[in-house]
Amino acid sequence: MSNPKVTNENTELFHSSHLMLLITYTVFAALLTGKAFLVGWEKWVLVLVGFAVIVCWIMHFRQEGTPQIRVRIYTILMLCTTFFYGIHPTVTFDLGVVIGGLIVLFSTTGMKSLITLSQVTYYVTMVYNVASLFMAGEKFDTLFFTRLTLHFALVFFIGWFAKTIIDKWTQLLTRSQDEIDQLTEDTERLNDFLANVSHEIRTPVNAVIGLSSICIDKSQNREILGDLVSVREAGRRVADQISDILDYSELDRKKAVCNNEDYMLSSVLHDLVTEIRHNKSKELELIIDVDPAIPAVMHSDVSKLKKILRALITNGLKYTRKGGVYVRIACETQSYGVNLCIEVTDTGIGMTEYELEKVYENFYQADSGRARLGGGLGLGLAIVSGFVSLLGGFMTISSKPDVGTTVHVSLPQKVVDPTTCMSVVNPDQLCLGAYLHFEKYSDPAVRDYYNSMVLNIVKGLGVQMHRVNNSEDLRLLHDSIHMTHLFVAEEEYTSNMELMEELGKDMIVVVVANDDIVLPAGSRVRVMEKPFYCFPVVSVLNTSIHDKQSAGFKMYCRGVRALVVDDEPMNLVVGKSIFRSYGMDVTTVLSGQEAIDICREKVFDIIFMDHMMGGMDGVEAMKRIRADVSGKNGEVPVVALTANAMSSAKQMFLAEGFDGFVSKPIETDELERVMKQVLPKSSISMEEIGAAEPPKQEFEEMRSPSAPKVTSISLREQLRSYDVDTDAGMKYCMNDLEFYKSLLVQFVLEAEEKSPLMGRYYESGEWHEYEILVHALKSTSKMLGAGHLSEDAKAMEMAAKEHREEYIAENHYALMSEYTRLVKGIGDILEEEVQTARAEKEATQTSEAEPSDESGEDEILEFDATEEPAPEPKPEDAKTTEADDEILEFNPVEEEGGKEK
Repeated sequence: MSNPKVTNENTELFHSSHLMLLITYTVFAALLTGKAFLVGWEKWVLVLVGFAVIVCWIMHFRQEGTPQIRVRIYTILMLCTTFFYGIHPTVTFDLGVVIGGLIVLFSTTGMKSLITLSQVTYYVTMVYNVASLFMAGEKFDTLFFTRLTLHFALVFFIGWFAKTIIDKWTQLLTRSQDEIDQLTEDTERLNDFLANVSHEIRTPVNAVIGLSSICIDKSQNREILGDLVSVREAGRRVADQISDILDYSELDRKKAVCNNEDYMLSSVLHDLVTEIRHNKSKELELIIDVDPAIPAVMHSDVSKLKKILRALITNGLKYTRKGGVYVRIACETQSYGVNLCIEVTDTGIGMTEYELEKVYENFYQADSGRARLGGGLGLGLAIVSGFVSLLGGFMTISSKPDVGTTVHVSLPQKVVDPTTCMSVVNPDQLCLGAYLHFEKYSDPAVRDYYNSMVLNIVKGLGVQMHRVNNSEDLRLLHDSIHMTHLFVAEEEYTSNMELMEELGKDMIVVVVANDDIVLPAGSRVRVMEKPFYCFPVVSVLNTSIHDKQSAGFKMYCRGVRALVVDDEPMNLVVGKSIFRSYGMDVTTVLSGQEAIDICREKVFDIIFMDHMMGGMDGVEAMKRIRADVSGKNGEVPVVALTANAMSSAKQMFLAEGFDGFVSKPIETDELERVMKQVLPKSSISMEEIGAAEPPKQEFEEMRSPSAPKVTSISLREQLRSYDVDTDAGMKYCMNDLEFYKSLLVQFVLEAEEKSPLMGRYYESGEWHEYEILVHALKSTSKMLGAGHLSEDAKAMEMAAKEHREEYIAENHYALMSEYTRLVKGIGDILEEEVQTARAEKEATQTSEAEPSDESGEDEILEFDATEEPAPEPKPEDAKTTEADDEILEFNPVEEEGGKEK
């Protein structure tokens, strides 16, 4: 019996035979009609033949029945027509040629039964002819019998050859299909292996990254600090490669899906730049040119968009020895929204035509020299191409050896907020100066990139800028017009430091520099870390010289307990460093849900909340923290952190209920102004720069007397057998052992309610409620250090969100078994604490149930509670003014008539 897969593929392989049969039948019917009229055959049969041809064409166009049934109908009608042709004595010995041609034609269908039917039709027709001739008294000679025998044998052998060819062909296809199935199975196993290995490696790599970050914060030895930074960067590089393997595996198995959400391009670029700038060589320039007309909020898979941008930019930096990378992001309006157009151009080594043809292949790197230069797995562009196709876009690549490469990507996006992605307040009142000597760059392409970016910023924002190339012209410019802002390159600042500090008294002076620049004590200038691009510029333009702090003093908020919420780890590192410099006790979390969870356990004095986060955005998290009756932070001030550069953003966030607004990247003056507004005056002190700080409280002193260090070690050893990384859990609890133990106890108590609910929702197929519970399990288990359980819960959360019931059915009981095992293990280890907490909880529920029975129900249904969302405020349109001359090359000879206002 033939392989069913092969039979199905044969049907596809021989699909063209349907049309061949119909065309042949039509031509044959036309010739038969002509001959019938010439020799006077029966005319009424021709009507039936014409009707049969029409019916066959109708069946073909309407695709009536299965392909096999249609082929058999075509064959029977053709053979009936052939029988009518062959029963006439004048064509007795022509029939063999006709049948032989039909056998060859039918062999293209791969159906041996049609060959047999053709042979039987021929034999029946010939027997009918011989019988008719015999009845008519025809005399048969030796030549007649010889010809008859020869035609019989010819038809037999033609049919035998046709059947043999079909058998051999089927055997070949069967072997090929078996090989294809084996290769497919091997590929699936390899992909599963890669995914499993990557998943297993990710946990220890995350531990390496996390622990090295902790050691970096504690280390005082500069040599050891450098080694720790190298370890962390190596861990991050491995983590990125693991992520590439997982992405490639999903794309290769056709299991990659889109998780679309609303996002702001400003947030995407800020997170991306924060991550990339630390891996960029200082000898290379990264220029990001964004069209201000791009909509403020769009709808797409933001994680895949970020990976596309990261891969293209890092790939350009990787293969560029000198010069830089230019990123241009613009949009084209379409009926469905916009096409987000991304163009990444580098001045790197380029590619030949052969390499361009191979670049989309998996694991491809141009040659050994190129591989040594770039390293990596060779999956970058393959993943980018897969993600672009998944998002419904397209990608083109053009390149020339030793000149550079340009990658153009176009992605369709739905528009949520059509207002522009950036704007400034009162652009007509701004006058910008620029001491940016682009001619110092040896590569002319880099000069063109910077000129193009600056022109687009000035033109898009509707402001006026005056550029100078030397310090003398800068002095004359300052004497001639009143500038509000001055942008200076690092080299220009260091060579004219006294002049820049002097100008800083009258205007905002911004130095565009690398992160290693050192400013003199009490400097009035601000540093804008490279890369130089539009969103930080807009943030600076929306601040005033009057917002600057008093020289010689620094603001401190010692002892203030701050919670920082952001889904980008690098932003948390930066934010943690900034807020700690004010003497704050900083706690960081990676999601809105984690913020809600920790706000139920710890009291904070201020919360800094990122706006655009996956799962739950900052607005919803803020409202849930405020409305959470079981929380301890209902009245705490919440400040919005966002890279939104729109002038109306502040009003929008304040209308939503935030107490303050700080744009990213964080400007010190703006941050301090907001903290002065929202924090009590008693929490803020102004101290002289360089004043001695009070000694820090050591970690051991923070522990309670009843919880000595040996308790932590014992707890770590006991929890290790349950795959719990106590170091990670203690990190989430800011190394507070008692708090960590309370979370473990709470985890056990919550499981007594959540575990039955998860089972009930699973049995009833209520996937939204199921998704909420596994999301909570993901967050709480991650806070405890149960990384494996958190990852499994995360996978189940995504499956519930996408209603992949087959995946849920395959993994639900394994998840519940792992969950139950961990809960039981913690319950056994902390048996006394769990019993005490359970008794206190039962006593509390009993006392609360006496006046009202509704409180207990509200506690169980906490995740089902929904709020009426606040109406979306309409952001005011920012006024823009188009200047006739956006960038003016300053000529001191032409500047007369006093200062320009």
